[in-house]
Amino acid sequence: MLTILLITSMIGHGQSWDSYGTNFVTVFPENIAFYYPDTPVNALSITALFPNTKVDIFISEVLTYSGTLPAGKPVSVLMDIEEYHLGSTSQTVRVSSTELIVVQSISKKGNSVQTNVVQPLKNHGTLYTIPSLNYGQMLNTFYQSAGNVDGRYSSFRLVVINGENLMKNVTIVKLARNETYTLFPYTALQLQTDGTETAVYSDDRVAVMLTHPCVETEECRCNMVLNQLYPDSLQDSRFVVPSILSTSNFWLHVTSSVKTSASGGGLGLSTLNAYSSELLALPSLQFESQFIITSSPASLQLVGPGIIVELISQYMFSACYLAPVSSTDAKALIIAETSYKDSVYMDGDLISSTAWSTIANSVYSSVIVPLNDMRVIWHPSTKIAVYVFEMSAHMYGGPAIPLSEKPDSSGCALVPSKFDIIVTPQTWPESHQYCKLISDELFSPSSEAAHEEMASILSNESMNERFWIGVRRRLLDLDWYRQKGNSSHDLSYTRWGTGEPGVAANGLCASVVPNLSMDFQWETTNCCTLLKSICYTRPQYFPLYFPISDEVK
Repeated sequence: MLTILLITSMIGHGQSWDSYGTNFVTVFPENIAFYYPDTPVNALSITALFPNTKVDIFISEVLTYSGTLPAGKPVSVLMDIEEYHLGSTSQTVRVSSTELIVVQSISKKGNSVQTNVVQPLKNHGTLYTIPSLNYGQMLNTFYQSAGNVDGRYSSFRLVVINGENLMKNVTIVKLARNETYTLFPYTALQLQTDGTETAVYSDDRVAVMLTHPCVETEECRCNMVLNQLYPDSLQDSRFVVPSILSTSNFWLHVTSSVKTSASGGGLGLSTLNAYSSELLALPSLQFESQFIITSSPASLQLVGPGIIVELISQYMFSACYLAPVSSTDAKALIIAETSYKDSVYMDGDLISSTAWSTIANSVYSSVIVPLNDMRVIWHPSTKIAVYVFEMSAHMYGGPAIPLSEKPDSSGCALVPSKFDIIVTPQTWPESHQYCKLISDELFSPSSEAAHEEMASILSNESMNERFWIGVRRRLLDLDWYRQKGNSSHDLSYTRWGTGEPGVAANGLCASVVPNLSMDFQWETTNCCTLLKSICYTRPQYFPLYFPISDEVK
């Protein structure tokens, strides 16, 4: 029992999660059966996080697109590719960039649309448990206009992608006999599933997708489903299942390599065997979100006609999300702690809604808000979960794109602030120049919160010597000011000690006394004194407003 508890505690905790990077790989699997008359339209939507980001796209290792992107403006690149052959294929799409980007794939065929957040290589893994989705049970609940389904479309397909310039051995773990394949650099493997596959193991990291080209639904519609799996290292045991008000016939699927139980959300207590194919009914999903707890780490999928939604586990909540849309009738579903729900932002404005509903037996509430364009949804002080759903004729969607795990009061901080303690004693001018060289500035607190953050860092480092801060006098009028890099600012916040600031004869610069009993007060100091210093790197934020995206032929 102790071993199980230790393993449980190690899985799904202490890892950061975001969907940006500089290297991505994906494939465009077959969307809808071969008899469907429309031509497929596939595209990548790419958003750069920083300005002047150079992006290259390779199809089968042939450069097909190269461009420089501005920050925060999504660019759509059309892809003349669709892979329906089983077995090994070189028809992979590889994206590389000079700065951080996020990538979404969009596949259309007639009214069937499917989007997928392409995970960067850093989020790939070596072990995946495969959801054993019961296609027969799903079909029995859908109305089928045709009595027969071609064998080619009677099951899901498993896609394993090698996104690196390395040979990799991949083992498909099956109930009877395992199958091992060799993946050449930048290739993929597409296999027809037979229901006996339980896991994918690789000797190096790969991406794994589960796809079905045609799940038949009522009125002879046919939607592709696509689900990029999370590695087992990201499994967790606490989930909130999002409520999707305009749909019915949804089930919950629990994927785990060990016997587990799931409780909450009207499930009662359901005990599931390892690699279970059972779909659990969620009778009240149309009316409220569900808080679900599993006894062992697992991944949860919300399964319905033409859609599989990989759920965001509680530990994977983030502070900031990019919410991409491809229609004017989309909606975002936001889950936030009830005590903090009134502080959720969309771009630069607070979300004003009275439609928040509490989630039973949890500290969370949820709300659905309309979207008509790409938006940033973020919280300044806590983590949230965001899903994006297109509510047009054929619903699709899933988790929004997490950008930042750490909350920040000023917005979506892609690069958090950083302090560097310089232990080599220098004069104030030398410290100022050195901080400009290695960071942004010699730190000068501009608020009570900033001062407390500095004091916390100095306390944790057990520093007991005075430090330079970026505060000094002007030579002409002897007024104090803050020096931020190459610019100066009037003092709006001070923490002078008793009798401070002293006269000019005592010094033209300011230092801080790292003493908790003295409240880290400031004192006037001769600028030529040799002291340690504290440098500060300012955070970098994602733009909060977006122009209409460009389309590249």
